[in-house]
Amino acid sequence: MKKILPCFLCLSCVTMNLMVLQSAADLKRCYSLLQRGYRLEKRLITNLGGISFLDCVEECLRTTRCLSVNYFQPAQFCEVNFESKDSVPKLFLTKTGWFYSERIDWDKDMTGPCSRSNCLVNEKIVPTSLGQCTCKVSDCGIPVNEGYSLETVQDGDGIGISKKMHVTCLEGFEKQGSGLFTCQSDGFWKADLQCIVEYKLPGCFEDSRKRVLESGPYFLQTNGRSQCASHCATLGSYRYFGLEVDDECFCGNDIRYNPKQVATTECDFPCRRNSEEMCGGNWKILIFSS
Repeated sequence: MKKILPCFLCLSCVTMNLMVLQSAADLKRCYSLLQRGYRLEKRLITNLGGISFLDCVEECLRTTRCLSVNYFQPAQFCEVNFESKDSVPKLFLTKTGWFYSERIDWDKDMTGPCSRSNCLVNEKIVPTSLGQCTCKVSDCGIPVNEGYSLETVQDGDGIGISKKMHVTCLEGFEKQGSGLFTCQSDGFWKADLQCIVEYKLPGCFEDSRKRVLESGPYFLQTNGRSQCASHCATLGSYRYFGLEVDDECFCGNDIRYNPKQVATTECDFPCRRNSEEMCGGNWKILIFSS
């Protein structure tokens, strides 16, 4: 006699079969979207060796900031990227043996119970015991500053934990300190790079209550270029000195806050007891190199 399964078991089997067929169909569609023979360069979060392509994709799906992956089949090598070919097309290059794929081409349900999370942009979903999930810091974010440039990023540089990145300054900025950034385990960069606007000196600048030059104001009974320079020299070794509102003298090693440089005619206050020289204006500072 032919054994008949209960209806709910039949329905369950049908549902499971449909899910398997659907999963296979989805993977077939995803694989059809692969960019074979291409790689996105120098926009790395992290890289992993000895894993399958699907594990590489899953790593991307778990990493909030990930937008795409590169995969090198011969070495089973995975690269997780924070950019896509559309955002940096110049870095999307032909590379034999590589596969390129984008996060949006894959179903996030591939990550199982951890497919939904409230992880922050610099975090990744990490599965724990009993099917639970947690968020863990994944990267230090993209180094951002008005003067920073990623033009010197090297192959293998990344923003992930323990990764390093070579950063420089944009044209028109003076580079001070090392351009080597190291991503620490707390998600913050360790670096000492400063990109300071290269101004034409002497020059007139807009000042503020934060003060463009860090030391001052010093109120001189007789003010002027030589008087202010001499006063700063008695206080220490400064790269710059500045004159403002007839009797104010400032000293500094940096021109801070990237102030707006304006026409020298806006620094037209005569200096105190020295009317032959100009000493800035209201919230306008005339800066010289020492």
